[in-house]
This record gives sequence, structure tokens and C-alpha cells, in this order.
Amino acid sequence: AVMELYNQKIPLPLMPDATRVNTMEAALKCIGGKPIINSVNLEDGEEKLDAICRLAKKYGTALVCLTIDEKGMAKTTEEKLNVAERIYDLCVNRHGIDPRNLIFDTLTFTVGSGDLEYRDAAIQTLEAIRELHKRHPEVGSTLGLSNISFGLDKNARIYLNSVFLHHCLEAGLTSVIINVKHIVPLARMSEEDRAVCEELLFAPDDNSLFKFIEHFSDKTVEDDGADEAYEAMTTEEKIAKLLLDGDKERMIPMVEEARKEIDPDKIVNEILIDAMKVVGELFGSGQMQLPFVLQSAETMKATVDYLNPYLTKQEKESDTTLVIGTVKGDVHDVGKNLVDIILSNNGFKVINVGIKTDLETYLEAEREHKVQAIGMSGPLVKSTAVMKDNLEVMAEMGMEIPVLLGGAALTRSFVDDFCRPIYKGPIVYCRDAVDGVIGMGRIEKYNDDPGAGLDTRLAGDMKERVEKVKKEVVIPPFAEIKMPDRSVPIPTPPFWGRRVLQKEDLDLDMVFSWVNQRSVIKMHWGYRSKGMTREAYQKLLSETVYPAFERLKREFVEKDLFDPAILYGYYPCRSNDQELLLFDEEEGWNVDANADREPLADVIGRATNIFSFPRQNRKPYRALSDFFRHDRHDVIALTCVSAGPKFSLYEKELYDAGKYLEYNMVHGFSVELAEALAEVA
Repeated sequence: AVMELYNQKIPLPLMPDATRVNTMEAALKCIGGKPIINSVNLEDGEEKLDAICRLAKKYGTALVCLTIDEKGMAKTTEEKLNVAERIYDLCVNRHGIDPRNLIFDTLTFTVGSGDLEYRDAAIQTLEAIRELHKRHPEVGSTLGLSNISFGLDKNARIYLNSVFLHHCLEAGLTSVIINVKHIVPLARMSEEDRAVCEELLFAPDDNSLFKFIEHFSDKTVEDDGADEAYEAMTTEEKIAKLLLDGDKERMIPMVEEARKEIDPDKIVNEILIDAMKVVGELFGSGQMQLPFVLQSAETMKATVDYLNPYLTKQEKESDTTLVIGTVKGDVHDVGKNLVDIILSNNGFKVINVGIKTDLETYLEAEREHKVQAIGMSGPLVKSTAVMKDNLEVMAEMGMEIPVLLGGAALTRSFVDDFCRPIYKGPIVYCRDAVDGVIGMGRIEKYNDDPGAGLDTRLAGDMKERVEKVKKEVVIPPFAEIKMPDRSVPIPTPPFWGRRVLQKEDLDLDMVFSWVNQRSVIKMHWGYRSKGMTREAYQKLLSETVYPAFERLKREFVEKDLFDPAILYGYYPCRSNDQELLLFDEEEGWNVDANADREPLADVIGRATNIFSFPRQNRKPYRALSDFFRHDRHDVIALTCVSAGPKFSLYEKELYDAGKYLEYNMVHGFSVELAEALAEVA
């Protein structure tokens, strides 16, 4: 399954490597293009090589042939050529393999160990490469080049590897295994540097190694500005540091190098996941702000995507999975998506079912994906009631799956008083995305050991709950409530009915001028000064935040994302206690003619819409409807604005592409653009 996945996503030739012939064939069956079988050798004799050659003929593969025979790795030029000739003869003459499909690795050993046996390793390898191509010019060659400098100082290795590469290419080497970041062009080397390297490689004596070490003891290679503290870190620490910094550009080269010494599964499942947990802890404690959390999440996703071809572990059905959605009747998705981002980057599988999610959609996903928890999100007050209703139905169905509840309007008291009593299963009250990570972590442990029980009480449950004594509120009858002054003249609207203003009718610069920049930056983007000096915060604003604000203003227009519309109108209305009755625009002419004094009972049936407003639970006990006339028709102005549907589509593109910071910034700005339109209207 892993090889099939790689075959679908990687356009380059795949190179399977396996010690068992049947395993190799299983891998080859999954590859649609021309593969390259790696590590072909004579270590186990000719019988196994014959089997590999038959596979190569059957599946049309190339072969990487190592100069290893029954005695082990060939060390001298003569030994290397003898093994290479045996392999060539078996492949070409016995099995009829095209010699152009053979790539020989003559191997090399380090010249940095001080061992006399390997002192001339570079010479033996170079001569083998040169003679091999003289005898068989049609074959290819490769080499794990950095083995030549194994054990030496990392900066010194860069110089030695670079010089050795130059001579290997001159000898005829057709490919090489090396990180190009760790190669210095010979033109940038001093004559002395090159001479010291060549002496160790090609004219070694008892002093060559010590001379080399001494020469490069204080030599450094430009390292893209990395500071000493970073350079002193281990590879694991560097990866974690780059994730915490959200440094995507430096991370990819870092893991490309690291995967050669660290199992990619370990990089993802231990180093990166642990670092993301630190990000979550910093976010939860207020030490890391939302924009930087999103940068780290972007870096995490990009790194995992990059390492995916090298991962050997497949997703298991037992992986802890959450289905999450915004509940029915609620279209807000940013908070829910933030939870998705942080949970996904902490190693959990998340099934995001979107917005306006009815219970059946949750349950279908639960059955299809065999999830371990259901997450219900919703910032609206009415969303909390939907959560309660969902739990009641789930309880009636006998379900006890853990449920995570979260949203701006949700409170601990509501969860304790109205949700937990009606549902037997565990309910986790999540104040934020970090609580979601903690809750899912406990659910994961519970799944592994159900006997240990599941503690659903998080930080939001730990504080002592202070019960407020609620006074009984008795709202007096309508006739006893003092009404506001209704003697003011009824205004005459410019027209009756509705009109629409679209993009071409509006001054976009004027709309942008109404955008509350402070609200965008602090409330939506999350750039706050907490934990920062005044100077540091001002620097962040001037160098990062304000330029981003201006950039998005330009892009919204240039990309035609901002497609505003304003729907507004004036309608006749009349109040009836807490209700406001709206009438057809035609009745507006009666208001103009002062001929609209019919009794309320005679006109109530003609109402086209009825708004119901709650009353205050304290004096003067008013409702919004009280400010409109009840004895005759009044006038109400209604407005509806939109920044346009293109923002939602663009935000989805950014979210799906893993550009989480940009996604959050575009969404926050577009929300305030809608607010600005309301001001303009």
C-alpha cells in the first residue's frame, strides 16, 4: 500500500530495497513506471542474484550493483573490478539484461580513521571507477561520496567531499549520492585548502591526516546566518527549533539531511509531534500568539508532506480519530478549523465534516471512519442548544462515545447542568484548541487501557465553581411598562421596498477606509502585545503586520476577491408587545398618506414577517419593538451586506494548501470588510 501511494504521487523512478526476493517482487508489482532495484550484490552468492535478475527482466528494471561478494565489501581496485565483472557477466550474459540498465557502486571507505588499511581508499575507488568505464562505457556508476570523510569535523568534511567529487567526476562517475548543500565549488576554495585535501586523498603519509585536521580546525563554511547556539544543537533539537520558529524554508533542507541518519517515522512521530505539543502548550499559556502557532502548523504540514515518500508506517485503523464539525444552523468554521489544524499536527486523525452539520452527518462519519470521539463546535448561543439536543438523541440511541464540546458561547455551567446529566458517555468541555489536544490525548490513553478510566475534567473544570443565586425576575404586564417617547414624527423614507448596491456602485477606497484596523490585527489576526516589550511589539507591527495589512488590501482588489453587495430597504411596520410586524412595501403609501390608522387587530393578518424580541429582565423592561408605533404604521430600515462569496472559496484554497496563517488573515480581514460595508450602508 505504501509503494502504491508513492507510485501515485512521485513522478521520478522508485528504488525499492529489500533483502527478500518475494518482498522485492511485491514492491515491483505496485510500480507503474520503470523502477530501479537497489543494493544488488553477491553477498549471498549467485543464486539470489539470479532471482533478482529474473525480476529485473520480468519488470524491466534497472539495477544498482554494489561491489560486494561472499567475502564482503571489496576494498582494493582489483577486488572492486573483479566483483563488478562477475555481476556484469551474470546480468548481461546469463540473463540478457541491457548493460545500460546497470549502475555500479564501487563503494568507498573513510580516509579519516587513521587506519592504514583505508589510507588509500580514495585512490582505490577512483581507479576502479576509471577502469570500469573504460571496460564498459555503457554502464552507469554511483557512489555514496560522503563516506570518504566519515569521522572528520563537519566543516572539514565539506571541503574534502567537494575535492573528492571533482576527481570522481573526472574519472567518469555518472551519478552521486550527496547533499548538494554540503558541497563547496572548487572556485571558492583557496589553493591551500584544495592542496591539503588532495594530499590526504592521493598522497597520504603518516602526517597527512594530522595536517588536514589542524588546517581545518578553525575553518568554517557559510551557514546562512545560523547562530552558534543553533549550530551546537543536535539534529533533533534543530528540527524542533525550526518547527517552533515556523521556519519552513530552512526546515525542508534540514529534514532532507536528517532522514539519512534518523528514521523519517521518528522525525514525524516523535520529534515533530513533540515539538507541536510544545507549540500547543505555549499557545495555551499565552506565550505564543495565534499567528505564530499557524506558522508552526504550516511548517509541520509542509515537512510531513515532504517526508511522506520516505515514511514506512501506514495509518492504522486504531489511530485515534475525531470527527469534528460546526453544529446545525451555524456557519462559523474558523475556530473549528483551528482545532483541526492543531489536532492534526499533534498526530491525531481529524475528519472535518464542515459547517451546518446535522447529527446524522456526525453519525455517518463516526460509522464510516470508526472514530474514537465526536467534536461539536459552534460560537453562537443557539449552537449550545443544538449540542444538547444532539446529546439527547445520542443517549436515546445508547451511544457512549466520547464527545468534545467547544465554542465561544459554551460555558462550563451549561455543560455541567444541561449536557453531562443527559449523556452517559464522557463529555470533554474544551475552552480552546489546546484543550482539544489534551482531551484527545486522554481519549487515546483510554482506548489503549479502558480499565484506567477517562478523566474528562480539564483546566476549565478545575476552578471552583461559584454558584450565583438567581433572583426570580417577574416582568410586569405590557400595559404597566413605561414606553419610550413615540411622539416623534415618523420619517419619510426615500423609497419603499428594497434596492441593491453592487461593486460598481461603491467606492472601494472609501469602504477600506472604514475597516477597523485595530480589530483586524488584534481580534482576528491575534497579534497582541502580551509578553512583548513596547519596542518589540512596534517592530512586529511595522515590519510584519502593517505590511501584511496593506498587501491584502491590494490583493483583494487585484485578485477580484472583494465583490461587495449591499441590500437595503424601507418597510412599513407596527409593534405588538414584543413583536414587530412587517408589511408589504405597498402599504408604505398609506403611511405617506397618513391613512394607516386601522386597528391593530384588522392589519395583523396582513403582516409578511414578524420579528420577536426579548424584554429586558430589569427596569425599564423594554424590547426593541417598543421603539416603533403600535397605533399606526411606522417605518423600519433594514440592511444586509456581504463582502462577496469569493472570499470563502479563496479561504478554502488556502486552508487545503496548508497556508494556515494566510487563511486566518484573509478571513479576519474579510469579516471586518463586511463590518465596514455595514457602516457605509
